[in-house]
Amino acid sequence: MSFEVWKYDGNKVKEKLAFAGGKDGLLKTATANWKYRIASLRNTGDGALQLEIDFSVEKGEEKNAAVAISFGFADWSVDNYVLIPGAVYNGNRFPVIKGGYMPPYPPEMYFNSALPLTFSDNPRLALKHNEPSKIELLTWSTATPAMSFYSKQQQRGFVVLTEPNTKSGTTGLIIEENADRSRATFSLTAPGIREYVAGFGDFSKSQDKPQDWKSGETIRMRCYIYSFPAKSIPAFLETWMDKRKALLGEMPQYYVAPMNAVSDYTRQQVEKNRFHNSSFASIYFPENSFTRFQLGWIGGMMNTYPMLSLNDSLHITRVSNTIDFVINHMQGKSGYFYGIIDDGKTLAGERELPPSLKVAHPHIVSSAMVRKNADALFWLCKQLMLFKALNQANKIDPAWETAARNLSAAFARTWKQHGDLGQYVDPESGEVLVFNSTAASVAPAGLALAAQYFHEPSWLDCAKAVAESYYHRFTATLGLTGGNCGDISQDADSESTFGLLESFMALYWATGDAQWLSKAKVQAALGSTWTLSYNYEFPQGSDLASFNAHSAGGVWASTQNKHAAPGICTSSGDYLFKLFRATGETKYAQLLRDIINGHTEQVELPGRPTVSAGLNPHDSTRGTKWGSSMERIQTSDAEGYGVIGKLYNGSNGWTELNGMLMAMEVPGIYIQTDQDKIFVFDQVIAGIKKNKQGARVLTIKNPTPYTAEISYFTETAAQAKKPLGYMEFLKWRKVKVVAGKTVDVKLN
Repeated sequence: MSFEVWKYDGNKVKEKLAFAGGKDGLLKTATANWKYRIASLRNTGDGALQLEIDFSVEKGEEKNAAVAISFGFADWSVDNYVLIPGAVYNGNRFPVIKGGYMPPYPPEMYFNSALPLTFSDNPRLALKHNEPSKIELLTWSTATPAMSFYSKQQQRGFVVLTEPNTKSGTTGLIIEENADRSRATFSLTAPGIREYVAGFGDFSKSQDKPQDWKSGETIRMRCYIYSFPAKSIPAFLETWMDKRKALLGEMPQYYVAPMNAVSDYTRQQVEKNRFHNSSFASIYFPENSFTRFQLGWIGGMMNTYPMLSLNDSLHITRVSNTIDFVINHMQGKSGYFYGIIDDGKTLAGERELPPSLKVAHPHIVSSAMVRKNADALFWLCKQLMLFKALNQANKIDPAWETAARNLSAAFARTWKQHGDLGQYVDPESGEVLVFNSTAASVAPAGLALAAQYFHEPSWLDCAKAVAESYYHRFTATLGLTGGNCGDISQDADSESTFGLLESFMALYWATGDAQWLSKAKVQAALGSTWTLSYNYEFPQGSDLASFNAHSAGGVWASTQNKHAAPGICTSSGDYLFKLFRATGETKYAQLLRDIINGHTEQVELPGRPTVSAGLNPHDSTRGTKWGSSMERIQTSDAEGYGVIGKLYNGSNGWTELNGMLMAMEVPGIYIQTDQDKIFVFDQVIAGIKKNKQGARVLTIKNPTPYTAEISYFTETAAQAKKPLGYMEFLKWRKVKVVAGKTVDVKLN
């Protein structure tokens, strides 16, 4: 460990000067006498070395400088797994496509079963030895302010957690390898200075400015340092999850609104702005267009699920019309679906072949995201199951079941032929256009549901094989999953991470085999690296600062799309609840509660403008977009410094859907009655006590300004050992608690 002063020419490092000393150290430069003092250096109870250090200018002044804590590692290897949560996975050391946001794929990426995982242009360690290898980030570009790595050779992990800011501004995170890659240095700098700012797949010149230090000026830096044994990347990730909040701590519970209020207002928003009687169909559209329908991903034929649960003739008709539209217009001859249809008739491709390949492959008709097809299978099966659970089986059109069968068969056929489901396929021929990635991370879940629904065990075998392959090829070996989002390359992303967790828990449900719980625990740990663990302080005057938004629980999108969003795209996250229930480990419930809270923070509600917060206070529409939420929790300058904390007076269908799904599929309160074990997911205060007769009573206090209708799920510890079915939420009891009131409920 070294304490240093870095001098800059503009925002490029010119010189690094190390202090000499032990607990106190001195450094003399041409213009200043520096001193550091270690204010605290102690071991914490969980194995961290806690460091607090004061840097000060004793005499003179220093222009264009920063101070740094550096950790040097000899015997370095390019095989080390380097993680900066939300930003860098396995060093982002992969082949790169340049060209900015959603860059076009070059011809060599098509029809190439040996295709290496290929990223957009992100901060990364170099793939080639003759290139400079350096990552420069600020803490605001991360889900947790930290840097870390795992050494397979040494069987050890290293994590340094830091505070996001010092008195000098946002802290810098710098990783640099030497020319022959035998040594690496991890540095925390104050202030953080980057030569270039990473955007959405590109870079621009940084406006960061070093500090001019005056005599007597002092700043304090604080960090936790961990070094621990780890036999594998999965073991490292599980330890990472346990340490991620150690420095900044658990965030307070805020009481904005109960889940039912979020869901009720969001449902009104969906009915008003997502359902539309168009010239070609009366259906639920997923996003902000009534001419273009996108399947899966952002909510197409997914936002029908909470509407179906209302179980009335109006919504059953609307849901049925939407499913009819998709199946009658979007399924190709192979069984795969197209991902996009315009004006009810024009099927659009999503990764069209380069012109040179169109000539060589004239039989290829179009291209579709495999991820959208995985979503389609999973959510179509869930809706078939829900129709039956609601005693509406007679409303199921046999054509829907045929479509689900054909899609399941397409996945199974592709897997048998290639041992890979790819990232893009031709919906007509079924041919894989782009291989590799975990774009189909939800496909094992869909196949598991289809296997049970149609009594087809071969599809369950396929689901297990795909999930096993994804786990070993990606999570366990590379420490990432990716290629799931429709607007990225094959970058690491949160959507595939949580999608694969969905699949592991689906396989646990289908088989009862505990191996899937073990894999799910690792996948949840990887998911925690994408989830904001602290509350970022948004700039004064920004939209998010105007309503004191708390960012903890926001989910970072991908290494290309450098922002967080409210919720997981697209899911309630109920698999985290199921994992908590099956293992008894509270950290999975806490992660889910963070995500629910992070979503609730962003939803516009009566008296609480969020998406419309940036409008003029005299604008009559400000604060009226109840139930709206946006896919932006922007803590970084990846879209420009002025965009930090900005919202856009709009709403995204998939973030709306998240809120409705959370209220459906996650119990507000979970109780194991024979253990007096309780966990509260909803924004109420609850506990268990005994009344005068000695009976157990659930006490619920509602501190929010909205009437709460809280679902609560009670069972015994023995019952929790059985995997939870997908329709169990229909059986949960509910209790109404008026704003500001307390209600007691006798437990059986």
